[in-house]
Amino acid sequence: MTAATHPLFGRLLPASGFKRSGGVLLLVVTLPDGTPGTIRADATDVLGEDSGEEDSATVLSADGLRRLRLLMAASAPAVQSRTRPKTRK
Repeated sequence: MTAATHPLFGRLLPASGFKRSGGVLLLVVTLPDGTPGTIRADATDVLGEDSGEEDSATVLSADGLRRLRLLMAASAPAVQSRTRPKTRK
């Protein structure tokens, strides 16, 4: 969180995606208490230092998308295999 006026200023929050509301780009995050929430993307550095035009067609650069996927994978719980054990006949 990079907006100095936000109560979570300086905190790093896990992000899971984006959505738009009223034309405003929001970042979907997990708040410190574990609940989901949204914050304005322009109140963070998720788009880089210079996020460019609001009407830009690209939300993340390819490198930014890779970094976001790595962060999400690192914070995700381990997934157990759902395959059934093979039965012998």
